[in-house]
Amino acid sequence: MIPEEFAEIARIFRSHGSFAVLAHFRPDGDAIGATLALGKMLQGMGKKVAMLNEDPVPERYRFLEGSGEISLTPAGRVEAEVAVSLDNGAWKRHGERSMRALAGVPLIVNIDHHATNERFGQVNCVRPQEAATCCILHKLVKYMNRPLTPAISSALYAGISTDTGSFQYEKTTPEVMRMAAELLENGVDVAEINRRLYQEVSPASLRITREVLNGMRLEENGALCSYALDWPTKRRLRAGADDTADLVDIIRVIRGVKAAAIFEDLGDGLIRVSLRSKVPGVDVSAVAAQFGGGGHAMAAGIRMRSTLEEAREQVLGRLRGVLRRA
Repeated sequence: MIPEEFAEIARIFRSHGSFAVLAHFRPDGDAIGATLALGKMLQGMGKKVAMLNEDPVPERYRFLEGSGEISLTPAGRVEAEVAVSLDNGAWKRHGERSMRALAGVPLIVNIDHHATNERFGQVNCVRPQEAATCCILHKLVKYMNRPLTPAISSALYAGISTDTGSFQYEKTTPEVMRMAAELLENGVDVAEINRRLYQEVSPASLRITREVLNGMRLEENGALCSYALDWPTKRRLRAGADDTADLVDIIRVIRGVKAAAIFEDLGDGLIRVSLRSKVPGVDVSAVAAQFGGGGHAMAAGIRMRSTLEEAREQVLGRLRGVLRRA
C-alpha cells in the first residue's frame, strides 16, 4: 500500500530547494538510517541538504556512508525551506536546541511510525503499521523513482534491522523481509553491516553490563525487571551515551520477564527511562505517555525531571498496575 501522503511529500521535495533533515535526540539505528537515506536521496535530486541532530551519531552507526555529514544542530537559526522530521513522535523530542534552530522554517514534513505521534507537521505521514521509519522511506524512494544506491540501501537496512530487533519482533512481516532482500540486492554487505551493528561493543559497555546484571531487581513473581544507573557509577566506569543505549535489552531477555525498565541519571536532574514489553497485553507506551514520553506498545521511553529513586518508584508503580491487569 502506498501512503496517500506520498504525492504531497513528493511535490514538496521536487518543488523546494533547501532542506533540514533530522530525527529525535539520542538517535537509534532507525533515526540515523532514515536521516541518511532521505538526506542522500535529496542530495541526489540536486537539493541543498543539512542533516542534523541534537546529539552526535552513536559510534556503532558511524560506519554508514555519509554519517559524517550529520552535524550537531547549530545554536542559531537553520536556514531551510523545509524541515523533515523522521522517526520522531513529538516535536520536543528533537531537543531544545533543535527546536530553537528550526523555529523559522516555514514548512514541516513529519514522517514516522510511532502510534503516539502528535502530528506536528503541516504534512504528516504517520504509519504505525510499519516496522520502522526506514520501511516508509524505502517505499518513498521507490515511489519517487529514485535509485536505491548502496549508501541508501545500507542506511535503510540498518534502520529496519535495528528497529525489528534484527528481524525478531512481531512486525517482521513478509513485506519487511522482501524489503531487506531488495536492499541486499542493491549493495548491502549483510555480513559486514551485522558485524558492525551487533558484534562490536566498547569495554565500557561490558563494564556497564556487569553492573546491570549485579544490580538488577526482579519483582512481580519475576515478571518485572529493572535497574537504575546513577551518575557516580557512570563516571566511575567512564560510560558515555553509546555505552548505555541498549541496556534494557540485557534484562528484557530474562525468562519470565514481561516488562523491563532501565533508569539512567543524565545529570542536572534529568532521568532517562527505557521501557520494554515482551507480551502484547503490556503496553509500555501507555505508561510512558503518563510521564510525557512515548514510543511503541512494546518499546517506549521517557525523559523526566526527577531524582533517580523517585522516577523509579513512580514508573514502576504504573508498570506493576499494568502487569497485574494483564
